[in-house]
This record gives sequence, structure tokens and C-alpha cells, in this order.
Amino acid sequence: MNKQIFYALLYGVLVFSAGVFISCENDDVDELKSRVTVVEGMIREVKQQLESLPAGSTVTSATQNEGIWTLVLSSGQTITINPSAGGAALDVLEKENSIVITVDGKEYELPFGAGFYSLIYAPEFKDGEVRTGANGRATAKFLVKPALTATALENATFTIGAANELKIRSARSIFNVDGAVTVNGEYIDVPIRVLDGEASGKTYALALQMNLSSGTYLSNYFNLVVSPDFTGTPEDVVAAKLISAVTDYTELENGFSTATLPVPTVDPLGTFNFKDLFAELPAGTVRFELGGKSLQNDNVARDDRYAVFRSALSADGTWELKGRPGTNGDAPNTEQNSGILINVIVDDVIKHKIYWKIIDPIASIPDAAFAGSFSGSPHIEYPETVVWEKGARIYNFNQEFTKGDFKPMHDGGTFVQTFANYEVLLGSDYIIYNDGSELQLGELGAKLAKHSRGLYWGNRQSSIAASQRRNLDIPADQKGNGEIIAGYDGIPASEMWDTFGFRVTNTGLEMSDKYGGNALRVGVGLRYEYAYGERFVGHNGALVFFWINRRVSPADVIDPAPR
Repeated sequence: MNKQIFYALLYGVLVFSAGVFISCENDDVDELKSRVTVVEGMIREVKQQLESLPAGSTVTSATQNEGIWTLVLSSGQTITINPSAGGAALDVLEKENSIVITVDGKEYELPFGAGFYSLIYAPEFKDGEVRTGANGRATAKFLVKPALTATALENATFTIGAANELKIRSARSIFNVDGAVTVNGEYIDVPIRVLDGEASGKTYALALQMNLSSGTYLSNYFNLVVSPDFTGTPEDVVAAKLISAVTDYTELENGFSTATLPVPTVDPLGTFNFKDLFAELPAGTVRFELGGKSLQNDNVARDDRYAVFRSALSADGTWELKGRPGTNGDAPNTEQNSGILINVIVDDVIKHKIYWKIIDPIASIPDAAFAGSFSGSPHIEYPETVVWEKGARIYNFNQEFTKGDFKPMHDGGTFVQTFANYEVLLGSDYIIYNDGSELQLGELGAKLAKHSRGLYWGNRQSSIAASQRRNLDIPADQKGNGEIIAGYDGIPASEMWDTFGFRVTNTGLEMSDKYGGNALRVGVGLRYEYAYGERFVGHNGALVFFWINRRVSPADVIDPAPR
């Protein structure tokens, strides 16, 4: 190529690629000339190497890393080519049986020699990454040219040719090829294992090295993402030998298994030791460990729940819940494994990976049992002789709805009758019952509600009304109509407490000193919260609307203006 034309082309490319046109000082021109000289020298050197090759030279190894080609030839020479540095004057193309190098428009074709192989990482996903599981293992796919036969593969050995944590350091020693490399058409599947727990959650650039017939072949780089749940613990999984009380032990794929905690042999809400569930444990130092989040089902892996299960399990196998998990570990769908994954580790090697299922006895109780005879959302209020005075008080719904003297408004008294007779049983054991003084939990209901609220009330829709003030001797135009004031039908909980001084608590109703005797319609629902979940009492909605001071009123009550 004419030197002046080459200068002009390269100068144009460099200026255009800058994105803007600027005036150049003499230093810039000198620097550009220097860069052009370097490029010219590189191209001239490649051309001289190619033209001086002995006749019949073939390529015995061709690798490409970060765009730079390294060709090893049968003559013993090595040629390194960086096409991106040469612009349009330099190009490398790998064909089926040869490498074609174009220099200043002239093509040099070098055939592959006998025994030539190239390894090219073949990404299987759009992000181009290989990701390990929590066990630190992954499989990478490589295109081999020419394709390996199973016989040839028997004579090949594989190692990690290079490994670098991105932008940090060399890390070749923490990976290896662990397991059989298999032929998959013209591809090979290579099992890779992480050896060091320090790699957890990090991303590495790896290259595979293949040694075959005295030749060494290095693949291009690929990104390996190590699971954040990887602990560095190796595995040698064997079948578990459990006691006869465990009747459903089942082996799954990839070394996992599943079993149900036998009740009453053990109490999942009490204290027991997982060691007692094994008829025999592998010899060595045994410890128990909660499996990583990525291997748990979604109901267990949620941060707050996972933390509860992790705190419940001690390394010696002791189990004691110290908080409410909110789930028994059942999977949300059939694609995931039900149960809580617990690893048995012996001498720092994982021997058992068991999903332990917990039976939730409340789940078997039909909704109709909790709905009882409650119907709709009735309204009730006290007789007109009862006035709620201003100021603070605590009001227990479970007691007052059992013993209180109410005036039913919609249902002819069905609500108070149902409440006084309400009960939910599991077999012959009470979950919830009314003893004639209060609605409360039975012994089993209380046990299952460990670390839970048990029976608790919640605000459904509470409003401010205008009292009729029938008990006050005041002019008719100063009295109200007992109806909800416009703009106050279902006010926020913050306004209920901060402005009007009332709120719904787990046990009932609380008034502060801010309560000014206003007429209220308090809509509430009742639920049973236990260790593994919760159920509605009555139907899914407001159980009852409770009116306060609708007909009567303390003196000097101020109704808010409509809004």
C-alpha cells in the first residue's frame, strides 16, 4: 500500500473515531505519526513472518484471547496477530480447515496440520456466562475443531489454563476440571469445580487447556459466575440411614433426598436433635448446616424466614425455633422441593442433603370450620344507656363481645350468639373456643401459636360519624343524625390514632387521651396466627362493625366538618 495513502486513511479513521473535529498542535501530529509508524512496523513484521515461512508449514495451534490471535506452526514458529490494531490492513479468519490472514489486501492461507485442534467456548445463554450451583460445580461447553471422537478424548487431559478474578488477580489454583469430559457432537462438555469458598459470589474469566498428542491447546476466555451460596464444602453424598419412624425417605436427583419429620417422635415446635433421626451416621466429625438459599424453595428462602430457620439449627443437630417462620417449608409450586434443606457434613464433606418436611396440622382444617356460623358483616352497638366518655381506655373484644349487652342492628343478634359459641377443633383438641367469658385458644391452638400472635384483631374499615346526642338536652339543630360524616368513611390508621385517639390492637380497641367522645363505626376482622401461617375467623373481610356513641354522646363533643 502506498505510504501516503496509508497515512491519509489511518489519520481519517483516528480523527473520525474521536467523534469531534479539533485543531491539532504540533505535538498531536508528532504523536499521530509515531502511532502510524508503530502500526506500520507491526504490519510489516507480520508480513515478513508469513512470507518467510518454510514451504508446507501448517498450523498446529490457534488461540484467540481478547481479539489477539496466537498461531503455533509446524515449523516451530509462533506468530502473534492483533487485527484490531491494524485496522482495515489486517484481518484473521478461521475457516473449517485453515486460517486465512489478510495483510494489506493480500491473503495468506495456512492449513491446519495433522493433530490440530482448536477450543472455542460456546455460550448457552444470552449473557454468555457459566454459573455454578451452590455446590461450586458447573459445566461449560466448547466447540472443538476438528470434532473429537470418544476414543481421542480418552487420551486427552484437561486443566484450567488461566483464571482471573475480573479486574483483580490470578486465581487459577481455585478451579479444576473435576469429572469426565464428554463428547457432545462436535462439542465437548467440561465439568468445572470451584475449590475455594473465597470465590463465593465472584466472577472470573477462565480459559480451558487441553493436552492431546503432545500438543497444548488453550481456549478463549469465558466468564464463570460463582454462586453466592457456595461454601467451598466438597460433596460425597451417600444414602441416609434413618430410624423407622421416618417412613417416607426418598432419594431425588443430584444427591438430594426428602423426608418428613415424624410427629410425635419429634416436635418441630419444641426442641429435638436431628442426630436422633438417623439410625447410623457416617463415621467422622458430624455437623449440620442449613442449605444455601438458592437451593431452598421460595417459601424458605425469603430473608426473614431463612434467618429464623438458620437460628433454629445448631451445628450439633439441635433444633429449636427462636422465632416465627410463617411457613412450614412447603414449596409454592411443584417445580420446587417442599421442606427445609439441611446438609449433614462429615469431616468437612457433605454426605446427606435432605429436604425435611414439616406437617402443618392447621392446613388440613377446612375454611368452613373457621368461618363458623358468622354471616356477612353485621353492625352492633350498645343500648342508649351506655356512653363512651372522653379519654383513654383499653377494650378487650374477646371478652366484651362474649359478655357485652349489645343492640343488634342487622342480624337479629346472630353475631353475639355465634361469638359466644364459636369453636374450632382438630380432632378432639380445641384450636379456638369460648369459655363463656372470653374467646381464647385451646391448648393445641396455643402450642401451635408459638412465637405468634394467636388470635388477633385488625382494623378493616373505621369511620367517624355524627352522634344523634339523644342523651343531651340541647337544641335539635345541635344534634346529629348518627351517620358517617362525608370524607370520613374509612380513615387511615394514622389519622385514627393521631387525630381521633383510637386504634385497633391485637386484643381489641385502645383509646388515648385524644379520644374526644366522637361517634365511631369501627370495622374489625379476627384472625388466628400460628407458627406456619394464619387463618381468618369468619369470612375473609370485616367480621363486625362496632358502633360507639352513635345514639348518645358525652357533653361538648366536636364533630369534624365534612371534607
